[in-house]
Amino acid sequence: MKLNTLDLNKLHVFVAAAQAGGFAIAAQRLGLSRSAVSQSIASLEGALGIRLFDRVGRGTVLTERGSLLLERVAGYQAGLESALSALTERPGDEPAGAARLGLFVGFSHKRLSACLAKLLARYPKVTVKLLFLPHADLAERLVERKLDAALSVYPLQRHARVLESTRLVDEEMVLVSGRKHYVARPSLSQIRRLPIVDYYESGELTRAWIRHHYRAQPGALRIRAHVATVEFVLELVLKDVGVGIVPRYLAAPLLENGLLKEIRTQRRALADSIWLSQIRGAHHELPASRMIEGLLAAFEGAAP
Repeated sequence: MKLNTLDLNKLHVFVAAAQAGGFAIAAQRLGLSRSAVSQSIASLEGALGIRLFDRVGRGTVLTERGSLLLERVAGYQAGLESALSALTERPGDEPAGAARLGLFVGFSHKRLSACLAKLLARYPKVTVKLLFLPHADLAERLVERKLDAALSVYPLQRHARVLESTRLVDEEMVLVSGRKHYVARPSLSQIRRLPIVDYYESGELTRAWIRHHYRAQPGALRIRAHVATVEFVLELVLKDVGVGIVPRYLAAPLLENGLLKEIRTQRRALADSIWLSQIRGAHHELPASRMIEGLLAAFEGAAP
């Protein structure tokens, strides 16, 4: 089938419905009636001779072929937007408007604040909007074009193939304590008895640290608090609430002056990564482009 035999507006409606997760939400975003969206999808399915959505109760779910079409068409749309933006941008244009960045819950602001301060100082007409969300929600907002880019601890393309993810930096994650709970070269049973300050109820970071260092399942742990942010973990560890896992670069000054102690094992430190994700092939408006360039520069060559 050739492209000129299809109504491209119906492809646009299809992408909106797929990204919205339903016809009703897509209709609101497009300014159409729900029946108009449904008819457009049905017409597209008829023209292609395939089913794009399975109807499940009152909702819809993409079929395998629908998912493949979304991946291809979303990339096509991004390329078209890129070409049109490149044609209309003029050399020397000053960035003006909002740049939207998503961050996983718990992201440390230390590197990011310096990057954003530099961006805002250089471009007075740019504003930055930050949004803290779980990883799956970050991916969804990117696909819906509600975010320009997102920072995460794993590549968000796992959630949506229309996304591309770039690893920015690897960070060493270290277990730290105050004087009260410090144990030198602890056994796994000793670790399990320590009070722990973690980020989320799953305790996944602590469990990953244990699996890395002991090559064993964590078992039952004494999680005393779930506090979401690395800064809060550090504060509670300093107050001897328990031990916690933080990036080495944040803990380093406190380790050097003796306020914190690192709890070590015989294995090397656990490495974690920070990823930058965005729509594959998307052309961003100037504010977002400058923000992404600044992020890449800020993390380039950053020591773990």
